Order: sequence, then C-alpha cells, then structure tokens
Amino acid sequence: MSTPGKHSDTLWDRPRAEVERALTEREPVRCPLCEREPEHFATDYQGFHLARCPGCGLEFQSPRPPFAKLAEWVYAREYGDLADPAGELTPEKQARFGRQLERIEALTGKRGALLDVGCGAGAFLRAAAARGWRVAGTDIVLSEGARSTGARLWPGRLGEIDFGGARFDAVRFHHVLEHTENPLAELARARALVAPGGALYLSVPNLGGVSPRLKSWQSRLGLKRKRWRHYAALHHLWYFTPATLTRLAERAGFRVARWETPLPFRPGRPAWLAGLYRWALEGPRWGSILDVYAAALDGYTPQKSSSGSSASTPQSA
Repeated sequence: MSTPGKHSDTLWDRPRAEVERALTEREPVRCPLCEREPEHFATDYQGFHLARCPGCGLEFQSPRPPFAKLAEWVYAREYGDLADPAGELTPEKQARFGRQLERIEALTGKRGALLDVGCGAGAFLRAAAARGWRVAGTDIVLSEGARSTGARLWPGRLGEIDFGGARFDAVRFHHVLEHTENPLAELARARALVAPGGALYLSVPNLGGVSPRLKSWQSRLGLKRKRWRHYAALHHLWYFTPATLTRLAERAGFRVARWETPLPFRPGRPAWLAGLYRWALEGPRWGSILDVYAAALDGYTPQKSSSGSSASTPQSA
C-alpha cells in the first residue's frame, strides 16, 4: 500500500481547485487517543487541512474527505505496487525484509504464523515464507502477486474481516497505518489477533525526521512553492512521531521494545555516501522512515472492532 494508482494519478499534484471539485465533502476528526478536537495549523497546497491534538500532539487531517470517498479515489483497485506486480524479491528487498524479520523473531523467539496487513504484491510474504514463517495477508484488493504466493489471504479492511478465530505470532503494518480511518482501532484489532508472546511491526513516515522538520519550517516561512507537500495529504491521513506512535501502540496493548529510522536503498548511491547517511541519520534516529517493534502485553483484554461492516471470508491462491 504505497504507490498511487490510476484514480489518485488524476489528483496527484493537481491544483487545489481540481482536488476540491473531486472531493467536495469534509468531515471533522477527533484525536483517537485523547478524543479531543484538534487545532488546525496549516492547509496544504491542495487544500487539505492539517491539525494537531492539543493533548498528545498527534497530527492528522481534520476536517478530511469521508473515508468512502478516499477509498473510491485513492484506494481503488488500481492502488498498489504497480511497478512490481509480481512481488519480485530484489536484493534490496531481501536485505530490508531480513532486517525486519530478525527484529520480529527476537521478540517472538520463533517463526510461527505472520499476518501482513496491506500485503500488496506479496514480496514480503515470499521472503517470510522462505525463512520458515507461515504467512497470511490482507489487502483492500488482493493482487495477483499476492495470490501467487500460496498464502492464506483475506480481502478488505482489517476491522471488517472475520478471521475465523485465527491467531498470529506477528502482525505487520508496513506503510499502512497512515492510510487508515482510525489507527488506534487498527492496532486494537491487531492486538486481538496476536497470540500470547506475539509481536507487532509498524513502519510509517517519520514526522520527527530531519528532512520533514526542515520542510515544515520551509512551509511555515513560505519558502516552498507547494507548501506542506511532504505530508502527502492526498493519501496520508495521520502523521506520526516516535512519541505519538508509541502512545498508540501502548494504548492498544503493546510494549514498544525497539524503534529505529532505517534509510531506504537508493540505486546508484556510492557506498561511501550511503555509509555517511547511515552514520548521520540512522545512528541518532533522524531518518524519514520510522520502524517500531513491539511485544504484546500479557493480560490485555482484546477490544471488539468498532466496524459495523459485513465480514470478509478468507481466500487463497
């Protein structure tokens, strides 16, 4: 769940007037942690409203287009990893996924059942299965790449799916949580699916990184032509820092064991320059990507999904 597809291409980087003609409705959003009305702090170049909770500091869109409209325009069938429909496991992906799985295994102490929420083209499912995990996945629309993995798959949003009592040793959200209607509800649903001793992996854009902070100051001072573009508000609804993401995970019944800001692979970047970036940004955890690894707390009472939608049934390749 990372690459804008056909519908969003019609709005991606388009002028504000075009966006507002397509997405005419707006609805207020309250902080899921504090249940407080947020304070507006900016409107981006496409007319999306950025707000911050005065209690916990969580940032999100409010008012925003209704989620059903966003699903129509942004998360439709064409939304997905279109550049890699087969879910190819490149050397860069193998290294990145291997790092994630090592961290997860350090928490679970085993390679059991793993649920990949927003499994996209299925590359991670392939990597985890090759390592010995029993893999399963969900996505709003299941891709052919995911189906070809042989994993157990469910279509739909996490809160709408009936997993038939299935539990998982690990649940993974890789650049999914920022797109959801309510991140706390998503994490609470994940906690209900995690078996005792299980783990949670989250990866989101890091609002606390050096680059986002610099771009925010440039936007405030009017130095950017497309102000607040780095929030990607057309398809990102929530904006996290290590502190706010930790609060969400803890409220949902997890204990954050580790967080880091790994740098993405850049093809063609000299090894010495990549090493310099890692030293400057990964070490002090100032990168633009935030990865969180959390353990399921004992004695937590799972919360029921707040969704009233009909449940989905599992599908397989």
